[in-house]
This record gives sequence, C-alpha cells and structure tokens, in this order.
Amino acid sequence: MVWSDQRIQKLAENFVPVADEVYMLYPEDPYNLERVKDEPAHQLFKRFGESMPKGDWNHPGTKQGIYLMGPDGEYLEGRFAAGSDPKDIAQRIERALERWEKLRKDKKYANKPVPAVGEQLPPEVAGKPMVLRVSLRDLKSLDKPSSTPRWRAGAFDDGAWAGFMQWAWNQNWIAFDEPQRWIPRGEGEQELPDEVVRRLCREVLVDNVRGQAPAWSDEQVEHAELRVRRVGRGTPWVLAYSGEARMQHGERGYEASLLGEAEWDPARKEFVRFELVALGMRRGAAQFNQRENDKGPKPMGVALRLYRPAPKPR
Repeated sequence: MVWSDQRIQKLAENFVPVADEVYMLYPEDPYNLERVKDEPAHQLFKRFGESMPKGDWNHPGTKQGIYLMGPDGEYLEGRFAAGSDPKDIAQRIERALERWEKLRKDKKYANKPVPAVGEQLPPEVAGKPMVLRVSLRDLKSLDKPSSTPRWRAGAFDDGAWAGFMQWAWNQNWIAFDEPQRWIPRGEGEQELPDEVVRRLCREVLVDNVRGQAPAWSDEQVEHAELRVRRVGRGTPWVLAYSGEARMQHGERGYEASLLGEAEWDPARKEFVRFELVALGMRRGAAQFNQRENDKGPKPMGVALRLYRPAPKPR
C-alpha cells in the first residue's frame, strides 16, 4: 500500500508489506475453496482470520482488507475492507506493534530491522530486455473542461473512495523479448510487425484507470498500426513513431492516436530511451473498472516509458 499520511508511513516501516489477490488465498465459491483447502498459504490466512475479532473478519464473503500478522500467522491487527480512514489505520498499526512486542518476547522471535529493498518488478517482466512502464489517466475534456472531476477546485480534498474516483490513475507493465522488432530495417518510414502492435493494443490500451478491465481479444482489435522512422544520422539513433488503434467490444471501446520517440544504441542493441503515448476516447464500462456512472465517451491517455533500474550504490 502507498499512503500519503506521514504517520502511517513511519509506522509501516516496522512491517514487511505484502500484497496478494485475496480470492486466491480464500476463494468465496465452494469449488475453489475445496481446491485450495490444503494449500499452506490458505491455511495460514484462514488461521489468521479465525483469530480476528468478530466484525473485522468478513465470513462468508470476500476477504479484501488490510491485515497485520506475525510470522506464523498470529493475529496482530486487521480489518476487512479497511483503507478509507487513515486515522483508523494508524491506530491499528500502533496496536499491532504493541501486540508484536508481547508476541516476540513470548515466542522469542528476533526483532531485526526490516531490510531496505529497491524497486521490485513483477516477475512476468523482470529480466526482460525491453520493459515498459505503462501509466493510464483520464484526460481533460476539451469541450467541457470543468466537467472533468480531476480539474475541479478541491478535487483532491476528499480522501474517501468516492474521492479516488475523481482523480485516479493506474500503472501496468509490459515487456518484449525482441527490442529489435521496434526499430526500422532500412530507409524511410516502415510499419512495425503486426503481432507486436496488436499485443500492445490487447494488453495495455485498456480502460483500467480506476480499476480492473479485461484485455482485448485479438478479434476485438479492429485496427492496429504503428509506424517507425529514423530521424537524423547520429548515434544513438533517434526514432519517431506514429500510428492509430481502435478496439471495440459491445459498448466498450477505445480509439486512439499513437505518437512516440526513442533512442536506440546500435552497438549495444538496446533502447536507451523509449516514450510512446496513446491519446483518444474511451467509452463503456467493464465489470470492475468503476465506469458505471461515467461511460463516456471521454478522453483517456496511456503513456509507455522505458524502465531503467536505478544504478546500484557503490
């Protein structure tokens, strides 16, 4: 979790943060619950939940929430569907630390400092030769700019969930095994391989600014074209990109123009800079992307930027 509240940030330094898809730990339907009943992760989370006070553990039903536990699943604190009240979360963390002090003495647990770690990439993109960070955000309506909640006066003042809906943005990742497929082969403007561009459209040009949205199927990508040309003769190569994309499925759709620029090092055969943006109109709603009352059409932007890890300290 990322908190703007400085008190929570300081308290959270005493814990190792862990995020998981709660449905995989504790499914709601009987079939999948039976399937995971003997898995260690489910057993640990179940043991923790059953030790929680009544009202803080939601059963039956989804187990989404914020939970603080000891190394063997011991209850320290937690609450189902927590997160909207920073004061409540801070108080729970303080109680958890008090319980931890007693627990570690009783069980003789070591109280070592939480190690500092750098940015961790999702395992599906870590180590790939071309990793792109994807940011998505609602954009200002050109015809009615004041109608876009993000730019209203006081739009950031509400810390509750409804306030999040006004200014949310999201971040994803995508990686490619063959960066060379993004560079031109010869002179003049050329089209990038169709399968590369269509994958880009399917996986990242989706409306998950506020929540979850499914990837497009290949059939739902009605048009996908991205062209590249080399600008100038220097090294590294400067590349310019332009194109169009259109995805459609029922009421859901996104139609965008693509523009970008990159620098390619021909000696090392890798990008040293890569920036690509998609700007266009989204419409419709998916089951979990929080668009029920905002189906558009409205402008949305997607930005892709090359991920380069920070240099390791000497």
